[in-house]
Amino acid sequence: MSGKGDRMKVKQEELNLTPIMGLMVLLIPMVLFLYNFFEVKVQAVAAPRLGNAAQKKPDEDAKKPLNLTVHIGQNGFQIKIQEDLMVEPIPAIPKRVFVGTNEEEYDYPALYNRLRVFKDNPAYDKENTVNISADMDIRWQVVARTIDAARLKLVESQYEELGKFAQALPLEVEVPDRDGDGKPEKEVVEMFSRVVFVVAESTN
Repeated sequence: MSGKGDRMKVKQEELNLTPIMGLMVLLIPMVLFLYNFFEVKVQAVAAPRLGNAAQKKPDEDAKKPLNLTVHIGQNGFQIKIQEDLMVEPIPAIPKRVFVGTNEEEYDYPALYNRLRVFKDNPAYDKENTVNISADMDIRWQVVARTIDAARLKLVESQYEELGKFAQALPLEVEVPDRDGDGKPEKEVVEMFSRVVFVVAESTN
């Protein structure tokens, strides 16, 4: 007959971590793939300024990068490009109240519309970089949604309402068969896939 002390003993066994480790081996590459879909860098640059374009030779613009920059401020977005390429000042994109909302929000549809115009311009269709800067107290959620608005082309080139824009699907095009199954494949169309966070330096 076992004593009370024997009944209090608990049999300890080592945990089998093999299934968990196997799951982690599968999940880590998937997470890395998802976050490597577009390139994000941080660098200090002399951000383009608003102003009148300087005199230039007729073919000089073709050699200059667009240097597209989106600044996120407390009241909305400001888009800037290379000063020498600017024909006229680019209007700011202020916050606005959308249908179904009671307070002002960042106008992501208008930002997408403006960026899409640049990308659809044959002079800039090879550009794949967008610089993003922000005021110090801008929430990361706003920055992330700004990146989303610049990253991919959507099925429509222009959007008005935030709800429709948020539910829009990315534009896809057929590409040649790459896996040998004889069926055409589709891939999403990038707009600005290379995102660079910038810190504006003084140009004086």
